[in-house]
Amino acid sequence: MIKKNTTLILTMLMLAFSFSIFAQNFTYDYKNMKMDEYQVELSKWQKREADAKAAIADQEAKIADIEGKISANDGEYDKCWTKIYSTLGTDEAGYNDFVQQSKALENDLSGFVNLSAEDIYSRQSELEEYKNRLAELRKDKRSLGPDPYDILNRCESLIQQAENKLNSVGAKKYTVNRGDYLWRIAKMPNHYGDPYAWIRIYSANRTQIKNPDLIYPNQVFDIPLIRRSGEHWVTRGEDLTSIAKSSGNAFTWQRIYEANKDVIGDDPNMIYPHMILRLP
Repeated sequence: MIKKNTTLILTMLMLAFSFSIFAQNFTYDYKNMKMDEYQVELSKWQKREADAKAAIADQEAKIADIEGKISANDGEYDKCWTKIYSTLGTDEAGYNDFVQQSKALENDLSGFVNLSAEDIYSRQSELEEYKNRLAELRKDKRSLGPDPYDILNRCESLIQQAENKLNSVGAKKYTVNRGDYLWRIAKMPNHYGDPYAWIRIYSANRTQIKNPDLIYPNQVFDIPLIRRSGEHWVTRGEDLTSIAKSSGNAFTWQRIYEANKDVIGDDPNMIYPHMILRLP
């Protein structure tokens, strides 16, 4: 395509050059022109014609030279891509197919991220599917190609935007009053109506609450109402191994413990319902 466009442009320039030579407005009184005057004018036009032919020949030589360079560059370009395909363990058709798969994910995510935060929350399972699709595409060697690499990076950014929207909902603020304690706050009907859910408030505000028995007036706590992406809300009977297993690998329980040691404490076997754990 580049070669064809370049040739077309050069041809148009050559024609324009030629036209500029001939497209002049000369008027002659042919009836009264003498033979010697005619011969003078004829000589002028013959010289113009010869100059124009020489100029055209010069332009054609330049076009041929440029086309030769373009052809050489096209050859190097093709060699370069052949090496890329070989490195990625594919061919042109396989590479283009992977690019289309990546674009399909980007298109799906572009529509998803435009949903409202509430809709994204109600369709969290779809977001997880998109994340899984991205992870699978990342495993493919072809993802390191220049086109998929950029597309998948944009997909990752779109997923982050969706998660930011998701994290903007599902919690409300509560300002601590004198005499409050976590048990009492959790028991409030407009919160959980369950005093045992105090640990949920503690988990969600771990940066502010160092000791769950010590909270202070005017502290502002998040009261989480929905599970956010990247969290696990502990239910009765669970332990770190079962939680890790539900995430795909039971042996990653130590990573979950290390990420939540500030809430769990020194004994990884002691976790309780309502705890909010971060999933690394």
